[in-house]
Amino acid sequence: MVKTFYVMRHGQTRFNLQGRIQGACDSPLTELGIEQAKSARQHFKEEGITFTRVYSSTQERACDTAELATGRTDYIRLKGLKEMDFGSYEAHQEYLNPPLHREDGSGYRDYFVAYGGESNVQVYERMAKTIREVLEQSSDEDQLLFVSHGAAITQFYRHATLNPPVPNKRLANCAIFKMTYDGKDIMVQSIYNPIEKEYIFERKEND
Repeated sequence: MVKTFYVMRHGQTRFNLQGRIQGACDSPLTELGIEQAKSARQHFKEEGITFTRVYSSTQERACDTAELATGRTDYIRLKGLKEMDFGSYEAHQEYLNPPLHREDGSGYRDYFVAYGGESNVQVYERMAKTIREVLEQSSDEDQLLFVSHGAAITQFYRHATLNPPVPNKRLANCAIFKMTYDGKDIMVQSIYNPIEKEYIFERKEND
């Protein structure tokens, strides 16, 4: 039987607003970030989605988003869902980032390893391992939500899912991925931006 689950990015943070590199370091949600998380909660309510279990990155911005988006405090914190570690670049301005490798979705590859950070392979492998382990231990009836981060989610869906999507817009804060797992492959079915109330990707039946 196919399992359906959801992966969501955290809401806007102070460092997002300031254009600062934010991976292993943390900063609080802004007022907009709080509204984004509340909009996600409204979307789940409108869709009739009630989660049996909620999982979050151990970082505060993800935990706060998980609470606001579900109204629950009994979520489970998992280190495997944390954001990519940018090493010595943490908290510096984003314009210092090297160019992204967009042609194959490999992001910054291993650039940050030399500065004490992670490679894109390390990120998507730990994300995939963490999410797959939870899926394997869950029942077909479970409704699961994983709250994570922009770079970590991007590496996960670009490299650990079948036929990865090509969104028509940038991945916004609190973007919601609806995914399925058939016991072997994970596939993205849709990506929804709750603050703008629009889908930036929807898989067609023949895809």
